Amino acid sequence: MSGAHIVAAGESLGAIAGKYGLALADLVRWNDIDDPNLIKVGQKIELSGHEAAPEPPADVVHTVVAGDTVSQIAERYGKRWIDIAVANRLDDVDHIEVGQKLVIPAQGVAR
Repeated sequence: MSGAHIVAAGESLGAIAGKYGLALADLVRWNDIDDPNLIKVGQKIELSGHEAAPEPPADVVHTVVAGDTVSQIAERYGKRWIDIAVANRLDDVDHIEVGQKLVIPAQGVAR
């Protein structure tokens, strides 16, 4: 959630936190509030800052099946064959074996 809330008469910081499903301690921290019992009508309360950092994309493991080539695997996952080769330390991309597990890197690794 992002945005702000303007304090209305009769509101408490705890009620504002509850209205938006936020922790009171987070509102206090995000807004540098010294005393959560002392907020003023018209005061702007920031509601952002509680979002979790997005999870970085994860690598995938592909098990080689008959007929697979590194190029085909790369295309299937929308990756570059060189990134798969580097991530798996393949000396020869023409020699992969059925049952071999290849890491498909989430991010490019070859330079």
